[in-house]
Amino acid sequence: MEEKENLIFSPSPHLRDATNVPWIMRQVVFALLPASVWGMFVFGFWNGFLPLLWSVLSCLAFEYLDCMIFRRPISLRDGSALVTGMLLGLSLPPGAPFWLAVAGGGIAIILGKQIFGGLGQNIFNPALVARAVLLISWPRAMYTWVARVNFALPDIESGIAGLPHGVDVVTTATPLGLWETYGLAAIREVEPSILWRLFTGQVPGSIGEVSALLLLVGFAYLLWRGIVEWDIPAFFALGLTVIALAGGENPFFHLLAGSAVIGACFMATDYVTSPMSRKARIIFGLGAGMLTAVIRILGAYPEGVTFAILTMNVLVPLLDKLIPVRFGVKRT
Repeated sequence: MEEKENLIFSPSPHLRDATNVPWIMRQVVFALLPASVWGMFVFGFWNGFLPLLWSVLSCLAFEYLDCMIFRRPISLRDGSALVTGMLLGLSLPPGAPFWLAVAGGGIAIILGKQIFGGLGQNIFNPALVARAVLLISWPRAMYTWVARVNFALPDIESGIAGLPHGVDVVTTATPLGLWETYGLAAIREVEPSILWRLFTGQVPGSIGEVSALLLLVGFAYLLWRGIVEWDIPAFFALGLTVIALAGGENPFFHLLAGSAVIGACFMATDYVTSPMSRKARIIFGLGAGMLTAVIRILGAYPEGVTFAILTMNVLVPLLDKLIPVRFGVKRT
């Protein structure tokens, strides 16, 4: 009896560590900072900073308002709204009007997250929900690109070489936009140079997607911290490569252009909207990559990452049911 009195009875969990949601979200923010800073440099500080700022502030504001209206605990401290705002802002075109970022923030938080019950209940990635709605509702605003003159691609329809003296920022096409409209031959540079510019971030595009190098640095940081795993991005790249080769396209161009890297490394790996088991995550990543290539090659949109990942998000409950993770056995 005396021994039993010394026992402590308490509900689970019984094993704890310092890893929690706010800490994880902070690591994601740190990982996104290099690409964010580079985007501000490439497109001009205000062209890159203001859409990102409006996006983050709107996500925080809408989450706070939702919690107040429906009398839920204020959830801003968990950092999920901040990360959603950053991912949404980095997927916007540089120089995007403030109303576009504010509308995207409301869509991401209300339709993409809170309507399902908040963090952990949403079936779609909130930032991708917002981007999909913005692409469908305001395609002209979402496909208006600006860049510094020395980072702009020589678009067939814009005479960049004949710009007046003192002009620093121009409206230009993205690599995917030129490929979709004219084919790769329309870009007046040799192919290795194009790939190098895509890798290092010397092309037009969304604020945070242009530098594959810095995005991969951020992803490597998350791998090092144990936040994400390698499987979804690796098989996303494999699926994209297979379909690109089958369609006679350059797979390296498709891997480096557009939102492929940020989508595979930061959006498809979202804990809530990706499968739990290794086998299911492989199927998820492979399917998202293949759908991305199919949409790019056959679809009306030059970019397919958003719709591909959202489509695979729908299948996550089915994948988790067919390939479950069982407690007490080795995770596969």
